[in-house]
Amino acid sequence: MGVTVANFKATHQAAAGLLGEIESASGQQRVDKLNALKGALLAHVGEENKVIKEAMDKANATASFKSSGQSFMDDLGNVAQTALLPFFDKYSSVSAANSDGFSKDFGGIKSALVGRIAFEEGKFYPELEKLGY
Repeated sequence: MGVTVANFKATHQAAAGLLGEIESASGQQRVDKLNALKGALLAHVGEENKVIKEAMDKANATASFKSSGQSFMDDLGNVAQTALLPFFDKYSSVSAANSDGFSKDFGGIKSALVGRIAFEEGKFYPELEKLGY
């Protein structure tokens, strides 16, 4: 496994840990953990996009990889704009994070993140590794 992919997977493990901590936290601690997750995810997405753009420019990048890389970035951008950022904005206060609707919304976000991580690690990262990442 390349260093870049290993780092991406380590970030995924840290995010999964924060998801568990958020579920069991309450009050300001929950908000702090949500903010930590938001920061980690945004940094991760930025780094992934940078690496994918670089990989797409490699001479040995196939047309198939370039297409899937662009789709990967577009899809992730859509998820961030339509689901993740609105979720984090909605639950940025203690009262909202402790509200009745939090558990349901958080369950949806958690499920989506777990699914996305599985996709990235199972389908996309192996393609990055072929290009030396």
